[in-house]
Amino acid sequence: MVTLLIVVSTLLVLLNVKLILSRKLMVEQESERLEAAMAEFVAAVERENDALYDKLMERLEQAEAKMAGGEKADLPTVPTVQPESALDDVVVSAVETSRRDKVRQLMRQGFSAAHIAKLLELPIGEAEVAVQLEKKRQIQ
Repeated sequence: MVTLLIVVSTLLVLLNVKLILSRKLMVEQESERLEAAMAEFVAAVERENDALYDKLMERLEQAEAKMAGGEKADLPTVPTVQPESALDDVVVSAVETSRRDKVRQLMRQGFSAAHIAKLLELPIGEAEVAVQLEKKRQIQ
């Protein structure tokens, strides 16, 4: 009778071990599946962000080209200042060049876009775009 109880207890322990191992395997497989799904999602988001970033940079470059060519740029969110004389054109151009130089210099010193925005008293979005443009120009 005692041996029967020992055999039954041993079988129950072995079944529990098998059940635990099978659950562990299921959890590992589910974890791998979730990791793969998350990696795919992150890759899709990065592709979408890259496409949006490229589109934004293209529009900014077009706007800069229009401004350089003397055309009015289509930037509805950014108010444009119309110079009253040729001297004002030179002053606005010098200010823009000076601002780019300052952004470039601060980037080289390791400042973030937020710090550059504070230091140059720019909107954070404008500073971030300027930093991204400079990074892209450095790569090219």
